[in-house]
Formats: sequence, structure tokens, C-alpha cells
Amino acid sequence: MDFFLFLGFILVIGIGFGIISSTPLGPINLLVAENYLGKKKVKIIPFLCGVILIDSIFGYLTFWGFEEFLSDYEIIGAGVGLFGGIAIIALGIIGLYQQFKGKHNPNKKIELKKSIFLKSSTASFSKGFVLCGSNPGFIAFWSWVAYNAKTWTNQAFPEFEINFFNLLLFPIGIIVGDFLWFGLFTYLLKKGARRYSGSIIDKIRTLISWGLVVLGLFTLYASVSF
Repeated sequence: MDFFLFLGFILVIGIGFGIISSTPLGPINLLVAENYLGKKKVKIIPFLCGVILIDSIFGYLTFWGFEEFLSDYEIIGAGVGLFGGIAIIALGIIGLYQQFKGKHNPNKKIELKKSIFLKSSTASFSKGFVLCGSNPGFIAFWSWVAYNAKTWTNQAFPEFEINFFNLLLFPIGIIVGDFLWFGLFTYLLKKGARRYSGSIIDKIRTLISWGLVVLGLFTLYASVSF
């Protein structure tokens, strides 16, 4: 029974971090919103599949890398945790600052270029894969995730060993989390507006920003305690 709880824990944290990785309201989420509520549609699914695939691959490789090569170097893990916590807090504060300064006009209709989407589904998939995977901030985020996920798993289930096979549940969870977020995001847009409006986006962004601040503070606390 405990072993199944161990496997479930890996899956759940994968889902959680998959959602977190998708929630910052950058170009990808804005493209989803504009495409859903706009009149002119594009084939966004292949692009998102490329993004989600590289998301899960990086999540798996960083988690496995920390477990395999850095488990004995506590100072490195603590350093990644501290740096990641500060970075996550900074992202949250920047988002809140932009909201409170009124940089985002709730009455402004945001127009987004759709030139990144190619006629070929394969090309759009590849573009999502490469654009997301080559983002340095994205790589740093998954390094931070790997440290926290490994630490929490080892603390919760010290009697079980993470290996190449049971860790496959982590990227599966990431994929589920990504799809959950984009599904929820689309639902909120559908309920919140009949056309693209900045107001519903700003409300979601404020909530996410506060969540990032809290998550970053928790990470700092866990890293110092570690």
C-alpha cells in the first residue's frame, strides 16, 4: 500500500508542477485566450503539444539528474532552492507590481500576431518544442522543481528508491497538469467573457502572482531548513 502511495505522490507532484509551469501569463497563455475568443482561428493544438512535450522531458531529466548525480551534494541543492525561491518570488512581485501600477488596462483588447503558427502541423509542433525548450528561464525553473520534488519525495517516502522507471510517472503528471491548466484556462475565459478582454486575464494574473510569492517563500524556508 505504501508503495502505491509513493507512486501516487510522484504523479501528484508532477501534476502540480505541470500546472505551475503553465500558469504564468506569458505569450502562450495569451495566444490560447486570443485564439479561443477571437474570430479567426488557427491550429494551436500542435504548437501546444510541442510545448507540453518539452515541458515533460525537461521535468523528467532534471529530476533524474538531481537524483542520480547531485544527491550527495546538499549545498548544491540548497543553493538551487534558494535561487529558485528568490526567482519565483520576483516573478510574483513583478506581476503584482504591473497590476497595481495599472500597466494592464482591463478595457484594452490585446491583439496578438499569429505568425508563429505555420501551415504544417509538424512545423508548428516543432516550433513550440524549440521555442519553449530554448528558454533559459524555463530551464532554470525545472532545475528548481527538480530540487524540491526530489527533496519532498525522499522526505515523505525514505524507504523507497527513485529509479528510472517509477520516475516516468513524474512527466506523465506534468502532461496531465498542463492539460488541466489549459482546460481550466479556457473554461474561465468562456465563463468570464464573450470576447477577448483584459479584465479576466488580469484577475487570473493577480491570483497567480500571489500564489508565486507564497510558493517562493515556502521554497526559501524549506531550503534554509534543509
